[in-house]
Amino acid sequence: MPLFKTITLSDGLIAVWELSETSIELFPNFSPEDLEDSEFQKYTYEKRKVEWLATRVLLKQMIGSEFTISYSETGKPILNHNRYKHISISHSRYFLAVFIHEHLNVGIDIEDMTRNYNAVEKRYLSKEELIVVTKNTKLQCIYWCAKEAIFKMVLDEGIEFREQINIVPFNPEQENQFTARYTDKTQEWSYQLHFQSFSDHCLVWVMENNV
Repeated sequence: MPLFKTITLSDGLIAVWELSETSIELFPNFSPEDLEDSEFQKYTYEKRKVEWLATRVLLKQMIGSEFTISYSETGKPILNHNRYKHISISHSRYFLAVFIHEHLNVGIDIEDMTRNYNAVEKRYLSKEELIVVTKNTKLQCIYWCAKEAIFKMVLDEGIEFREQINIVPFNPEQENQFTARYTDKTQEWSYQLHFQSFSDHCLVWVMENNV
């Protein structure tokens, strides 16, 4: 099985899976009843099938088979497990990342650095961030992942990435953690984020109330 890496944190665990198998190759990890799940049955595209299956195979390796995943009305995953209560999931073309935690809301995002961020940079970067990033592909990727991770962690919907989530400038060649500020309707929150880069990908994760 293509388990790519794991990161152990206090009361939490991150795992990255390489999406190199087909859905048929993953089927032996499931019973016929598992594959009749209505959530799985609605997928017609192979990529979505593989992501659904690989997520559950990865979780079995992380915490055993005694869990279920449900979804909120807004589509965010909910982990039902006797120890780990919070989950965040992210997919790129080649990787799947899962972050679980015992008692804190979490967010994770993984993206390909070869993606064309120039086409969307004005949708997620503020004017100040555009100046800092200056078309740097690695920073473009990290900033995108950071804002996605925070979006996945907080309970609010309809977040404006450019206006509500701002990254404090840092040097990704010398630092592997940084700070972001999220502003909701009533106040500003600060979060410490962590990142790793590998195989032309950025992985960024965050936990609530850890600053």
